[in-house]
Amino acid sequence: MQRALAYALSPAPGVPLRLLLTAPWFALLAALLLLWAGGDAFASRWSGATLGATHLLTLGYLSMAMAGSMFQLIPVVSGTPLPLARGLAWAAWGGLGSGALLLAAALALGLAMLFIPAALLLCIAFALIAAPVALALARPAPPAAMPMVRGMRIALGGLLVTVTLGATLASQLGGRAVLPLLMLADLHAAWGLIGWVAMLVVCVAFQVIPMFQSSQAYPAAVTRWTAWALAALLCAWSAAWIAFPDWAVAAGLPVAAALAAFAALSAWLITRRKRKDTDVTTLYWRLSLGSLAGSALLYAVQGGQAMELATGVLFVGGFAMGAVNGMLYKIVPFLLWYHLQHDPRARKGDVPQMRTIIADARARRQFWWHAASLAAMLAAVRWPLWLARPAAVLLAVACARLALDLGRAALRCRRVQRQFQPS
Repeated sequence: MQRALAYALSPAPGVPLRLLLTAPWFALLAALLLLWAGGDAFASRWSGATLGATHLLTLGYLSMAMAGSMFQLIPVVSGTPLPLARGLAWAAWGGLGSGALLLAAALALGLAMLFIPAALLLCIAFALIAAPVALALARPAPPAAMPMVRGMRIALGGLLVTVTLGATLASQLGGRAVLPLLMLADLHAAWGLIGWVAMLVVCVAFQVIPMFQSSQAYPAAVTRWTAWALAALLCAWSAAWIAFPDWAVAAGLPVAAALAAFAALSAWLITRRKRKDTDVTTLYWRLSLGSLAGSALLYAVQGGQAMELATGVLFVGGFAMGAVNGMLYKIVPFLLWYHLQHDPRARKGDVPQMRTIIADARARRQFWWHAASLAAMLAAVRWPLWLARPAAVLLAVACARLALDLGRAALRCRRVQRQFQPS
């Protein structure tokens, strides 16, 4: 596993930080939408509020945070500069945020006229994100960086399929096409959650779990073939959905088994890590991996609408949000510290220690709020009338704490930088 990283190739701090600091506010909006909808949001995965909150999480929170992480990780890990102009980064951020808001409003409120504008904004935003990332990933990378680079290349393909299916669905919902809606919606969800989100988390884990958790490296065969195997299984699942819909559930079982195997291996590596202290990123990885295994198990059980909702809660709220939350608490303080440290005006003692930028105790409190919200949302699937709004409140508190923790850290570092004496 590569340890010598090209930090000098890091993009301007505003490029990733703008995305990373904005993302949690969309998760807060999703929680507030669930609070407004109450029990209806947990009655069916097809309810407008559920779909709106899901897209605020997947587009506004997860995709924005993952895009920011890619902008930072790709040049540092692969040693390849990212060809992204600051103006294009602003446009991608604005398009992704505004498109996510319009789409959530269209779904939650049934406003058909918003689907096409939302789709256009999101397509433009993802094109602006994907183009420089694809150019950087197309260049040769060091062998030790290839597990992450290979997985990101495949995840980018998954994103392309997801966006294409999403734009097609928007045309249908906006009254511009007549298509098989349910099949397209299921395919869109599968490619978005597995081909984009899970694929990216898996390949990033190959780099960051050994690095930040001081664990053993993943076996070479796992890092070489996991992304390809997952992509092949997802393609087979999609083909079954189209050609043999009665067998679609069974065709998804190998995908669930592959993700459960990754979760088990990763959890085993974390238990054997050299570091004995447990920080918030370790807690979040445990929650994320446990939720991934749990969602795979629930998919295999197949128990109707309630089980589908619980599977989605575990996958999005537990696995995806858990992994991203933990990485935000690691990446954002590091970026702030690194750019302060390399400010030519900084003198010895001016820059705070990285571990003090966000206190571990504060981050742990946010973790427990998130874990409580996850448990409450799972219970709300069973008792929506009683627990939907308490679960939404817990999620809102957790997301607000995350957003404020990151925002306060950025403001504190900005105040420190303003106090630097001119060189």
